[in-house]
Amino acid sequence: MTSLLQDKLYEINCQAPSPSKDFHHFIITKTEVIWRSWRISFRPNQEKIFPKEVRKLHSDFLRNEQLHKEVQTIFGNKMLKYTLNLCQGRYDFLVRMPDKVVMHILSFLNADDIRQLSNTCKKFQQVILSWEIESAVDTDRVKPYSVWPVEPFCCHSHASSHKNRQLES
Repeated sequence: MTSLLQDKLYEINCQAPSPSKDFHHFIITKTEVIWRSWRISFRPNQEKIFPKEVRKLHSDFLRNEQLHKEVQTIFGNKMLKYTLNLCQGRYDFLVRMPDKVVMHILSFLNADDIRQLSNTCKKFQQVILSWEIESAVDTDRVKPYSVWPVEPFCCHSHASSHKNRQLES
């Protein structure tokens, strides 16, 4: 299963919480954690501040409490927990599967299960949307009604009225 993993496991960047204007870039690869920071200051005496980069092997990152605090402060506690899990070898393989494999798995699910799966993460939303578009072209795999409702937000009344509208057509 680890052969499915790309070298870059996760990447995120953002501006630090107020009042700071600093910019942070955080990358987790198969072997190391990379933390890049750009200090942003409008003071004339701090014009020559260069970006800093810290690279730590997973085992070193797991022991570095200072870097844990920085990740938690900038990206939050959930991101810290996720990073620690990745560094300990606890990968989320289902999300990292190639789209064609996910589409094959989708072919065994009914529309309600697909709708629920699409709510779990952005990756599945994108795969399901592309799979649905592909299904509309391939008439052998067209579902009885669309997984995605016409309205942007779905509830049972919208889903059932959408299904009824399609059945009437």
